[in-house]
Amino acid sequence: MRVLVKNGTIVTAENEYKADILIEGEKIAAIGMHFDGPFDREIDAEGMYVLPGGVDNHAHFEALNTDGVTTNEPYETTWVALQGGTTTIVDFCTNEPGMNLVDSVNYRLNVRAKGKVAPDIALHACCTDYTDETLSEIPKLVEMGVPSMKLFMAYKGTSLYMDDMKLLNCLEAAQKCGMLMMVHAENPDVLDKCRNDAAAAGHYEAKYHYMTRPPYGEAEAVSRAIRFADAVKCPMCIVHVSCIEAGEEIRRARAEGKAIIGETCPHYLVLDKHKMDHPDWHVAARWICSPALRDKENQDYLWKALNEDWLSVCGSDNSGTPQAQKDWGWDEENQRFDFRKVPNGCPGAGDRLNALWTYGVEAGRMTRQKFVDVCCTLPAKLNGIFPRKGTIAVGSDADLVLFDPTYRGTITLETNPTGVDYNVFEGLEQKGRADTVLLRGNVVVEKGKYLGEIKEVVMDGITYLGATGGQGKFIPGKPYGLGYDLLKK
Repeated sequence: MRVLVKNGTIVTAENEYKADILIEGEKIAAIGMHFDGPFDREIDAEGMYVLPGGVDNHAHFEALNTDGVTTNEPYETTWVALQGGTTTIVDFCTNEPGMNLVDSVNYRLNVRAKGKVAPDIALHACCTDYTDETLSEIPKLVEMGVPSMKLFMAYKGTSLYMDDMKLLNCLEAAQKCGMLMMVHAENPDVLDKCRNDAAAAGHYEAKYHYMTRPPYGEAEAVSRAIRFADAVKCPMCIVHVSCIEAGEEIRRARAEGKAIIGETCPHYLVLDKHKMDHPDWHVAARWICSPALRDKENQDYLWKALNEDWLSVCGSDNSGTPQAQKDWGWDEENQRFDFRKVPNGCPGAGDRLNALWTYGVEAGRMTRQKFVDVCCTLPAKLNGIFPRKGTIAVGSDADLVLFDPTYRGTITLETNPTGVDYNVFEGLEQKGRADTVLLRGNVVVEKGKYLGEIKEVVMDGITYLGATGGQGKFIPGKPYGLGYDLLKK
């Protein structure tokens, strides 16, 4: 296929200019003007910004719940990311029950995700079963194209939790083979004390989720993780930074030349904790995620942190937990809602670009170049898939978003589907949208709608809005990515 995208304004992390893009097969063949035909297809981008396909650094699809059996939304729902302009998701691969990490990666790619993923997919390993062989698996994962791994410093008493010794051991092993280490940074003892104190006082409402996950608990864990990573000289990404206190730890580390990369998420940039004050616990539970949503005053800081590169990437932290699973918060024995029982996580892969454009670019908080940098380019560099992904350049995959800045609408579940039965951004104004999306040269979204067949998919007895015939490919990452560039400096 020979495709011409013409008359658009190309926006990359470095510049903005008028030019046409010639696509041959799955790659960008040339960028310029006045290309000679014939073309199999011409796409007119007049009045549109032509952006690189979004790269979502932080996604959880078909992720195991804490019961070790059921999962959140299946891979058939990943089409919502494409409709929102994200052409590559970087998903987390936890240990499958009874499997090591290497086998879990193979299982995820060849069983869970095979033939179901709509966008392209890269992977982070996520150790949830630390064993005697875990450290020897790290170089094997890198060879498989999985050059990053996440550890949870929270959730003590569950298989997710990794103590300081395990974290240090993994940092040492990762540093030797160019792997990036990632952490969910919250102090588990602070959380347990606050949660137990609330329950002892008879406080179980959803709002006590944010009241028992204080910013100082996040900041302390961020500080500790930074010191460990710096001591071992292993680059680290602190994911889903939610508050000023945690951001300041990263700002100081970057000022001191430490190889630390911060990530935040759209829900921390545009939503606040009072969503969980809703009088209907069924509704309030939808915004239970970790770290918790914060006060509005944190939002201005997070926008500034992205602009100053104290925080470098914005991932969705998509965890599409359906209402039926959020309702696990009902304590049948005691006939009351208990915030501690609610699975954490919110859907958001489809609205990541919408939120950052509307409340960043359109609000004057972020330039178009910075938007591309935090949503496309830096996530690709971080995960070792740049310049194949994350930019518009000759030889890159032809992942393009024709973005219509004139679109105006209100976010609803109907206009902005999530794959599950609610949207946490419901009711917010939206300015601009991905009008047309190309994945490796193929048009997959037109006029803001995914072109694949949408159908109901049932998993664990729960119905999701899925799509058939996933065309996504696994994109192996290379080691020694963006974090190691910072280390060299």
